[in-house]
Amino acid sequence: MHDHIANAAGRLGSADTLPGLLAAAIHGLELVARTATALADPSRGPVRPGLDTALTEASQAWWALSAAPTVQTPEAGCPRGGTGSGATVDALRRFCLQLTSALVAATAHTLDPADRIACLKAARHIARVHVVLN
Repeated sequence: MHDHIANAAGRLGSADTLPGLLAAAIHGLELVARTATALADPSRGPVRPGLDTALTEASQAWWALSAAPTVQTPEAGCPRGGTGSGATVDALRRFCLQLTSALVAATAHTLDPADRIACLKAARHIARVHVVLN
């Protein structure tokens, strides 16, 4: 899971266009949701409190960002519609912070108010995931 998070963080950091940044962000949000789901599996050991909230917020962030007109362009490439869990939670928490920062920064790269609102709503939800994981 750490490799996926590192890959998503690299993709987020290297995005050089708004559609590329938003595509990386939406894929990052999907990763946050998948990771929270995996961490909430009781067969993996004790379940950290708040993971259900993290999953809900990640999902709401995805839906908020998917409403951005730029995400729905072909250029964005997005559809329309071995370590312990403690280390995974830490990596996910750091990634959520990076993702929140990237979404807020994306608002400076667009003049479309709908893009800005979608980015800020998604950032708000993913920031809640970060808080829950602290």
